Amino acid sequence: MASHPSTVLTATDLMTPNPRTCSPFSTVLEAVLIFRDADCGAVPVVDAGKAVGILTDRDVALAVAEHGANLPALPVGDIMTKGIVSVAPDDTLETIIEKFGEERIRRLLVMDRNEMLMGIVSWADVAPYVSECSIGHAVSEVVDKTEEGR
Repeated sequence: MASHPSTVLTATDLMTPNPRTCSPFSTVLEAVLIFRDADCGAVPVVDAGKAVGILTDRDVALAVAEHGANLPALPVGDIMTKGIVSVAPDDTLETIIEKFGEERIRRLLVMDRNEMLMGIVSWADVAPYVSECSIGHAVSEVVDKTEEGR
């Protein structure tokens, strides 16, 4: 059952602060070791101090068919999801849920005013604070938009 906080939760309250990162030049194997060591399924990709993408376990899984045995040595930049979808540290839980649905994603980077990475918010971070009905509505938006894109 979801708890209902008496104060407004923000991205800062919900995020995993200072996530491990890699560069576009890191190997896929290095990123996978971060997945393992940090017990996560996504690693923000940072170049010259700025987030340029994100590598997810799904990106790696889908790349196996194309790259096979060469995948571990491949640069992360070759298979990462380019660009970023972010929220500000003071964005509310409601804004975060809306952005998950609008962008059809499960993770958001939290960026400060200078576009520096502060943290990452995932569905798992949000779920304890959201009713089952709200989660169902957000998921149905993602499914509807995915169906429209076919």
